[in-house]
Amino acid sequence: MTEYQMYIDGQWCDSSDGRTSHVINPATEEVIATVPMATAADTVRAIEAARRAHDSGVWSGLDPAQRSKILSDLLAKYQEVVAELGELESQNLGAPIALATMVFAGTAQNRLDWFAKAAARSFEQPMPMFRAPAAALPYIKRDPIGVCSQIVPWNAPLVQGIGSLAAPLAAGNAVVIKPATLTPCTMLEVMKLVDASDIPPGVVNLVTGSGPVVGELLASHPLVDKVTFTGSNEVGKRVLHLAADTIKNATMELGGKSANIFLDDVDIDLAVDAAMWGCFFNAGQICYTPSRALVHESMYDEFVEKIAAKTGRIRVGDPAAFDTQMGPLVSEAHRATVEKYIAIGQQEGARLVCGGGRPAGFDKGWYLEPTVFADVDNSMRIAREEIFGPVLCVIKYSSDEDALAIANDSDFGLMGAVWSPNVERAIDLGEKLRVGNVWINETHLMSLDLPYGGCKQSGIGRERGLDGFMNEYTEVKSIQVDLGHTRAQRYWYDLVVPE
Repeated sequence: MTEYQMYIDGQWCDSSDGRTSHVINPATEEVIATVPMATAADTVRAIEAARRAHDSGVWSGLDPAQRSKILSDLLAKYQEVVAELGELESQNLGAPIALATMVFAGTAQNRLDWFAKAAARSFEQPMPMFRAPAAALPYIKRDPIGVCSQIVPWNAPLVQGIGSLAAPLAAGNAVVIKPATLTPCTMLEVMKLVDASDIPPGVVNLVTGSGPVVGELLASHPLVDKVTFTGSNEVGKRVLHLAADTIKNATMELGGKSANIFLDDVDIDLAVDAAMWGCFFNAGQICYTPSRALVHESMYDEFVEKIAAKTGRIRVGDPAAFDTQMGPLVSEAHRATVEKYIAIGQQEGARLVCGGGRPAGFDKGWYLEPTVFADVDNSMRIAREEIFGPVLCVIKYSSDEDALAIANDSDFGLMGAVWSPNVERAIDLGEKLRVGNVWINETHLMSLDLPYGGCKQSGIGRERGLDGFMNEYTEVKSIQVDLGHTRAQRYWYDLVVPE
């Protein structure tokens, strides 16, 4: 068992009142680590350290090329331990080892690489000169926002944590990171790399603790300039409310109920595989998970029959085994929540065609069978509310227009996918989806050059890409320089001091 400390102002420390919490392996229910439970005083100390560091200019005042070099060195340190971080992610999250090492740890590395390179960009943008009546030089400058609170979710702690670290740092900000209490281990290991890097003390801080104590302070404290939150809608609303008191800049990446639309000309076997890959990836514990499969009536019955049979063959088991396709859910409480929705689906009249229970043969671990509901109406709760688990809702539609109406009939607007060999047809439908991101003939495809985020109740702002870098972590400042040096060159002189 590993005993971790928090990282504040370049120092490792325990909670000021000595309290700790256990981190549990979801597959074995064994304690794998203890972490401090920060007090309000600990959290304020981290915020104040970030404020001092930012205002001193030790990071924000560096040339962008210097910040890029330091982040590139941090990337090199990360690459040395990427395999170990993937293994730890598997143990902490319960994700299959192949997924945790090859996808999560690798994706986090790619994000750090992208932002290390982006940090070298110049933020000055010259504008055309004009005369007023002397020559005037306008330009746009982007400054770091300041102190950024980064509240990281439990479902992708390394990927989201690295993004929450690298993006604000690349723009010159100071950060206070709060990992989820369920899955803090990999970001605590990343802090060891930060501590060994040339990032000045106070620029990066990490505090572990509860949302009501740490999270609320990070969202409300007047010394914090920006808050980034990824998580549930209910908590997101609370974060926005707290941030509003000091009019903080806020980025919210919230829930989803994404639709996977399979048009009537798609290969049915491809559609079945795509629906499974989309929904059961990371046991459905992804905010953009396409958990609604919209299937044309002409192929609906065959689709349901095939996906029920194939889903039943998914290998649920020990995350440490490389042939495991789906591991346990993250916690006992979360499994209970997903089971509650399975019961609701049955009560609402949806037809359970696969799964719905706990797999046999596991004395320990918070395992749940991948579950498929057919004959789902889009008005049902299981089709409207985010379940955040391995539960797929198969919905019948009759035309492209019908599919579009069902897909858009949602409080969420994060992701959507359209499948068809007729790419023009798929694009035409995809562009009409009221979402922030669209896949055509794919799911889980993520380009770091593209902005990511949602509309409606799926969030505010964007992550990744230049939109998620400059727009979210810098303030735009316009500067106008009058190049005239004499009184006669001032157009307003005769208004102020008439002859």
